[in-house]
Amino acid sequence: MTQHPDALDTIEEFQDAARAKTGLDDFGDDDYLEGLAVLRDSFEHEADLSEIGRRIARKMIIDALSSRLISEAGFNRHPEHVDVAIERPIFVCGMTRTGTTALQRLLSADPGNQGIEMWLADTPQPRPPREEWPENPDFARADAFYRRTQEKAADLMKVHFMGAEEVEECWRLLQQSLRSVSFETTAHLPSYSEWLAGQDWTSTYARYKKNLQLIGLNDPEKRWVLKNPSHVFAIDEIMSIFPDALIVRTFRDPQTSMASTFSLCDQSSFSMSKAFDRPTIGRTQLDLWARGNAHFHAARERYDPEQFLDVDYREFVADPVGTVEKLYAGFSLPFSDAARAAVTQAHEASLAEHRRPSHQYALEDFGVTAEQVAEKFDLTS
Repeated sequence: MTQHPDALDTIEEFQDAARAKTGLDDFGDDDYLEGLAVLRDSFEHEADLSEIGRRIARKMIIDALSSRLISEAGFNRHPEHVDVAIERPIFVCGMTRTGTTALQRLLSADPGNQGIEMWLADTPQPRPPREEWPENPDFARADAFYRRTQEKAADLMKVHFMGAEEVEECWRLLQQSLRSVSFETTAHLPSYSEWLAGQDWTSTYARYKKNLQLIGLNDPEKRWVLKNPSHVFAIDEIMSIFPDALIVRTFRDPQTSMASTFSLCDQSSFSMSKAFDRPTIGRTQLDLWARGNAHFHAARERYDPEQFLDVDYREFVADPVGTVEKLYAGFSLPFSDAARAAVTQAHEASLAEHRRPSHQYALEDFGVTAEQVAEKFDLTS
């Protein structure tokens, strides 16, 4: 049967494209194939992709597979990565648009901590010394790409600033297993969303840990600071892989955070999915994150409460450095003078004009009412 000329690539064609892009061939275990097939078919038959949407969807899948190939090569090249201990990592896993990015970047500024820089999330490898980054071809490509993006999508950068050197959330590592909420926040993918909601993410987080061990191979003494709103769906899996994890939950009025989330999805989808219109964004994202919120609270009850701390968005905005200090005290971590100075400097740098948040949004723009949000997040009692 001849494939329609506008159809997305087949599974084999996606794999071949990733091999051609990287010059690598080993994808490791085949546990990613089911998710790849479901995602590919959902993009093809449900998203109603625009012309640019087909290019973006194809790039997203090839990038995920390429990253998987690069990691496998790194695992084989550096077998010693399995001996790197990851002790008491900090997971920032509040809901979307609740200050998670800003908090992670402040925590990562501590010279005793480390986060995943954007370019290393795209091309996982042992982190080289900072002064060597400009000569690294992977960094150079990523830097050029994100600088172009900063110019072409300046409004999006005001909502969520991105750069190759920036510490970023870690959904790219989850994408290697083709299990990531990130896909369903850019397109209407009901079959993939339903499939993902029923998955056990233990193997996904086991691979995620291997990537952390690889990236942090040269910095084994540094504590990991990790952030992704979708971690709320996987507290049990995180705790099974990282039993001493420290979990930070940021919270903000859901009526505000959901409106901001809808707007971010609208901007970052680049109109790739014609089925992902504003009412669909409002409906699907409200359902998704309300479910994530409930899942997090239920899972939290199963673990040591001393491994969990809460951060109020309003208090964080009012006193960012003080909030970080309280977190350190709450987890009995030392907050050195060097850490305080670095966190303070990072906060001041975040106030630069090109990074200052500028975002307007309203629930009604997405067909959602305040009463619906209150009901979904159980705020009516």
